Amino acid sequence: MKLKLTWLMTLFLVFITHVSFAQLKTVTGTVTSASDGMTLVGVNVIVKGTSRGVQTDFDGNFSINAQKGEVIDFSYVGMTTNSITVGDGMTYDIVMAEDVESLETVVITGYQNIKKELFTGASQTLKAADIKLDGVADISGSLEGRAAGVSVQNVTGTFGAAPRITIRGSSSILGDTKPIWIVDGVIQEEIVNISVSDLVSGDPNTLLSSAISGLNPSDVESFEILKDASATSLYGARALNGVVVITTKSGKKNQAPKFNYNGEFLVRDRPRYGQYDLLNSQETVSVYREMESKGFLGYPAVLQGRNGGIYNIRARALNTYNESDGSYGLENTAEAKAAFLQKYELANTDWFKELFNMTPTQTHNISFSSGSDKATTYASLGYYTDAGWTVADRVRRITSTLRNTYYLNDDKLKLTTLLQGNIRNQKTPGTQNRQEDVFFGSFTRDFDINPYNYAIQTSRALRPKDENGDLEYYRNNWAPFNILNEVRNNTFELNVFDLKFQGQAEYKINDNLKYNFLGSARYVTSNGEQGATENSNLAAAYRADETAIVQQQNTFLFTDPDNPNALPKVVLPFGGILTESKNTLTTYTFRNSLEFSKTFNDVHGLTIYSSQEYRYVDRAASSFTGYGYQFSRGGSIFTDPDILKKVILEGNDYFFSQETRQREVSLAVQATYDFDTKYIVNLTGNYEGSNRAGKSSDARWLPTYSIAGRWNVHNENFLKDSRVISSLVLRPSYGVTGLIADAASNNLPVFQNLVTDRLNPDDRENYIDIVDLQNSNLTYERTKELNLGLELGMYNGRIQTVVDVYFRKGIDLIDLIRTSGIGGEVLKLGNNSSMDTKGVEFQLNTINLDSEDFRWSSGFNISFIDQEITNLKQQTNVFDLVSGTGRGNAIGYAPGSLFSFDFDGLNEFGLPTFNFDDPDADPIGGVDFQDTIDVLDYLVHEGSTLPTITGGFANNFKYKNWDMSVFFSFSAGNKVRLNPSYSATYSDLDVFPREFVNRWLLPGDEAITNIPAIASQQAIQAYGQNAVTQAYNAYNYSTERVADGDFVRLKNVTVGYSFPSESLSQIGLSNLRMSLQGTNLFLLYSDSDLGGQDPEFFNSGGVAYPITRSFTFSLNVGF
Repeated sequence: MKLKLTWLMTLFLVFITHVSFAQLKTVTGTVTSASDGMTLVGVNVIVKGTSRGVQTDFDGNFSINAQKGEVIDFSYVGMTTNSITVGDGMTYDIVMAEDVESLETVVITGYQNIKKELFTGASQTLKAADIKLDGVADISGSLEGRAAGVSVQNVTGTFGAAPRITIRGSSSILGDTKPIWIVDGVIQEEIVNISVSDLVSGDPNTLLSSAISGLNPSDVESFEILKDASATSLYGARALNGVVVITTKSGKKNQAPKFNYNGEFLVRDRPRYGQYDLLNSQETVSVYREMESKGFLGYPAVLQGRNGGIYNIRARALNTYNESDGSYGLENTAEAKAAFLQKYELANTDWFKELFNMTPTQTHNISFSSGSDKATTYASLGYYTDAGWTVADRVRRITSTLRNTYYLNDDKLKLTTLLQGNIRNQKTPGTQNRQEDVFFGSFTRDFDINPYNYAIQTSRALRPKDENGDLEYYRNNWAPFNILNEVRNNTFELNVFDLKFQGQAEYKINDNLKYNFLGSARYVTSNGEQGATENSNLAAAYRADETAIVQQQNTFLFTDPDNPNALPKVVLPFGGILTESKNTLTTYTFRNSLEFSKTFNDVHGLTIYSSQEYRYVDRAASSFTGYGYQFSRGGSIFTDPDILKKVILEGNDYFFSQETRQREVSLAVQATYDFDTKYIVNLTGNYEGSNRAGKSSDARWLPTYSIAGRWNVHNENFLKDSRVISSLVLRPSYGVTGLIADAASNNLPVFQNLVTDRLNPDDRENYIDIVDLQNSNLTYERTKELNLGLELGMYNGRIQTVVDVYFRKGIDLIDLIRTSGIGGEVLKLGNNSSMDTKGVEFQLNTINLDSEDFRWSSGFNISFIDQEITNLKQQTNVFDLVSGTGRGNAIGYAPGSLFSFDFDGLNEFGLPTFNFDDPDADPIGGVDFQDTIDVLDYLVHEGSTLPTITGGFANNFKYKNWDMSVFFSFSAGNKVRLNPSYSATYSDLDVFPREFVNRWLLPGDEAITNIPAIASQQAIQAYGQNAVTQAYNAYNYSTERVADGDFVRLKNVTVGYSFPSESLSQIGLSNLRMSLQGTNLFLLYSDSDLGGQDPEFFNSGGVAYPITRSFTFSLNVGF
């Protein structure tokens, strides 16, 4: 019986299987477009409710297994989804019609997706695929020249450091001027807040200044640049500087599973000395001989001084005695010394070759996307690795994204979850923060080993290795130094972990009303570690005490106040110095919104949007410096207690900790009315509060608003049949936006707990320092803006033009005002300043040729801006006005203006003199970098440090499967301060600019040259060392040391080839593309006075590197 049942079960299963397979059949067909009858390639063909899916081939054909009665869905971007029910037939011809609604252009503001026809603001949409720089890990720099009114200065090429971006100019004086970044509807905060001047500092914290350095460029779908008050109105008191909205990729409904691989391999060009006007080694040594003749390179000075190059090497050889044969390392004869210098004179070392690599960077991205009618998925994993442009650098980054969207309850409920994360490991040269010397007028940085800065500021007569191939050491900071040794033993390593989770629920209450909830949480932590090992020059400087003269000079030794008659002593006898820094960022965003949209009587459209949002931002920073850390002994610590005493007595901290808390809440309402999509009126109101503003209710809460209109003239009857004009739009808008400056957080008094700097620990005590007094009336900075826009499309959109004219008035701008000092605060923040801005933006896009095999399109944009500070209480000192770091603010001029000392020629000693507009002023000793009184009476205004004209010009070509793009960016109207090259004293480590050959040499030369002399001992004695030092620094900041910042750059050229679909389908691929892109190829025009200096780059040392020429090979494979 049991055997019989087994046979019956087997027979039943075979029957069921046979029936199931019998029901499946192969369904074939062709998919075409209803508009032109052309076949459609890549249409998603999916059997509804199953995982069976294919795509149409190059001829629009498909073949899929299906059962009778099953439904097959056909979906394609820009087309309405079509469905068939499988019947008895085997072949089906499918015709797909255009989806007018999906093809309709929308503007993504981060709050809403608004039909372009109804949008009243000034904005520009950029597709990431059109502007992406292949192989570049941070996509923010790719905006340069792409959008009218957006100024992007790539002030550094170091990964993680942000470019200097402004939208319609600076909108603040002391506050922030960069736009806010919105990624998928949520503000993307920077890990640390960096001011405009700090962006160009080269300090390690600039590595954390880019808000989107952790975003994979391959995950970005599009950018939306929001410019005027109407476009940014929903952001209220956060949108003073404009908004950049980034939308990342997502899966599509009814999309067959698709994998995509993208690989990018980038090689950077090594800098060459031919780009820079610098002296070669032979010319440099001739300058050294002049210095020697003037008594600056004497034997004791180069042997025991702070710094020394080839003369130090020679002095050590002269001082080296070989006891075995009784000889010296170098005979003390004129012939021997001259021959010794000659080998260095002919060295002509290429430091770029020694310090820079041609190692390629690699970017690998894998993505997956799929979708049904109930859910979509997009996932990606990216890996970026850079072995280093220099011997001191390395970057590795891993990014990941997972986005799922679910459509429930007959598509009434849409749920989206997004998980994004990235991990970064980065190595750079070890560096100290840049210091400002306002007295002498200079920037200094101890132990700067930036390879680029080193290569252009170090004598080419020096050698990295001697004749035997051993490292050759010279002298820096009283200790042996070799750059190759130092970059191995003095490093900074940064590790960043960034994780973001976002959830969104959209529920359609009815056909006209929907509710949306958005919640986002992000946590970022960065850990930096700078290690100067026991073998570094930095550690050796703390131990340099070979003679009493060195002990008296060496500032890194410790003078014991308990024994004032003793010589300074070593307080770092063993080990090196380890500095650890940590930054954390925690953010939460919660938003509730309701949107009502309905059309009455087919002509009256009304949309009302309201939202409530809460933002929570916490930042924490801490650092610790450990002395005596023995890197070569497993990290054992040997600390001399006197080094902590030295740190404390010098007023420094070996430990630092700080926390900031930011809380913001906003309420917004926007109403849009349109009549037959011809006339549109938009009203927006926003009410926002922040804990960073003053305590009073008037200060803490800011109402902002906008009113705007749009006239779609092309929808009028008199233009509907025009064969020339395809679209014509007029857009007026007026509104008020605001921002609370980072410098302002004075709702309560700010105190700091400190410990007295007393020698005896028993005498120390805690005390409270008043950092800022309560400033209850300190409030938001505001801008009133009028915008007039014109959009014109001609010949069915083949020519499209957009023109915007705007007028801005910044009021209640924050600056510093000098007070009577009551309460212990001399300088106080206040809403005292104002500024006027006006500008014009122009965009032109054309389709020049469009045939079956060939297409040529172009895009051009240009913008003009004029700004003027109309009120300012702050008294800016001379150094800020002349240094060119963006802090030169004065009434009647643009923010961040550049001023100069008025150079008045050389005197009889070859020293620079200046006109101080006062006949009694000392033309040399009158230099005062700290002066704030009537300084504009003698300083010369050069212009703005920000460009007043920016733009770009793109051409795109496509011939069959080939494509090519050529893009130029340009900028003009700004001034650039030339790198400081002149000093009252030089050493034999220095290299000199080419113009140095024309320096003052003999009395009378002041009539034929403006290049200062190497200051003689006689001149220094006559005027004093301080006065001469200030005068030479003033020459670096004089009218002689300024160039125009105008440039035209061939930004990138891309050539690509896409393999035919019919060939790929045979090997199971959906797409295959290869391309070669050249980026930053060359400057077509720049001021010759720059002498090779890049007009965008600030050479500040530290971790800053210029943007260089690069070539990228890319491979994109889909299957």
